[in-house]
Amino acid sequence: MDAVLARLAMAGPTYPEQAKLLVQETGNDPEKFKIFIRAMLHPNTEAHVARHAASITEKVARRYPYLVLPYQPDLLAALPNRQTSPMRWHVGLLLSYLRLADDSLALVLDYLYDWLQNDPNKFMKVHCLQALANFSTRHDWLRAETIQLVKVEMAKGGAAANAKGRKLLQQLQA
Repeated sequence: MDAVLARLAMAGPTYPEQAKLLVQETGNDPEKFKIFIRAMLHPNTEAHVARHAASITEKVARRYPYLVLPYQPDLLAALPNRQTSPMRWHVGLLLSYLRLADDSLALVLDYLYDWLQNDPNKFMKVHCLQALANFSTRHDWLRAETIQLVKVEMAKGGAAANAKGRKLLQQLQA
């Protein structure tokens, strides 16, 4: 196991501090980024390591989305294979940082809508809404529908949906 991933595997209760350090250490370095995204996508990576690697991958990609470009085909291929909500939301968010071709965009939107409607995890729903909002910044035709979906989720209640919903509505209606 890569030394960096070993740090994740042993992080335990210090994971938040370890993650913050790893995100800073990775910065915009494609070689360091590759360690995390490959661990996230590899089927033999231990579940907790893959989940932590996905979190770090997403945090780095949020600042440096161009790092995700070489992995777009792998992320699209991973869509049907992600079984846990945290892995799904990280894949969805990562793809939302890219400019996708129409057919790839349609595929990703189908998954996001399905997860939003059918996954009971409230954090999953919030991340789907964030991904849709990210896409809406580049696709005006998606904005009105995303605003409506945010309002629907907020009406269902829940602290996460309401807090994120308020932020997303400000972003989308600006």
